[in-house]
Amino acid sequence: MSIEIIEKGDRLYRFVLSDVSIEMANAFRRIILIEIPVMAIDEVIMLRNDSPLYDEILTHRLAMIPIITDLKIYNFQQECSCGGAGCSLCSVTLTCDVKNDTDEIILVTSGDLISNDPKIVPVSPNIPIVKLEHGSSLTFEAFAVLGRAKDHAKFQSVAAIAYKFYPKIEIDERKCEKCTQKCIALKYCSKELFEVETEESNPKLIPDFWKHCNLCEACYRECPEGAIKVEWDDNKFIFSIESDGVLPFDTLLNKSWEIFREKIDDFKEQLKNLEIEIE
Repeated sequence: MSIEIIEKGDRLYRFVLSDVSIEMANAFRRIILIEIPVMAIDEVIMLRNDSPLYDEILTHRLAMIPIITDLKIYNFQQECSCGGAGCSLCSVTLTCDVKNDTDEIILVTSGDLISNDPKIVPVSPNIPIVKLEHGSSLTFEAFAVLGRAKDHAKFQSVAAIAYKFYPKIEIDERKCEKCTQKCIALKYCSKELFEVETEESNPKLIPDFWKHCNLCEACYRECPEGAIKVEWDDNKFIFSIESDGVLPFDTLLNKSWEIFREKIDDFKEQLKNLEIEIE
């Protein structure tokens, strides 16, 4: 198994995962999507709410705010030494106390949430929560805990993750020489994977065509001479991860491999204890 990084930004991470089966690639995707723990608001004590929204709607909005997570410090509540009561090792308190003393309508945002841990805060201070009219107040105390997306979507560690097969495209130049249409197949490629030096020259693949090809096979279907061959590698995949900022990409990958190994070890242990009846 090997990883080749294509693109790494603040919120987008693309890489090539090689020498794995499609089953392992999909297991890796599912682990990142639903198994990696992150912080999210799980309980809200509403002290005053003069906004147009009910307490339940506000609580739901608060729960869906992505919160920066530190997996080295915090534990799951059910595994914490406090027995789930909510201590500084398994829970973070975020408070909000906003009163509109102006004559204008104001917007309460995630930046108005004050955390008792400066590291565990919303990923952006500009996420809208609710509007308050003149004289209105919003006061509450919220508690963020670790959880997994398989239990609730608010604990999802990434915004999106997907993979596709690594494309393999070949051009038979001998067949291209016979073609009278230079080159009709290229007109159907929405990603512009090919380049032609002159109107009379044969098409050539750009060096990094595989980064953009979506395997639509339009070039293959429209080529009148059948000069273009489109296939894919069964053991090589291009992954794209979109993050909302709750965890760094390095932490996401390292934690996913750790969970993967734990699941494999647990599976092996269960196989040892399994009694198989042979008829």
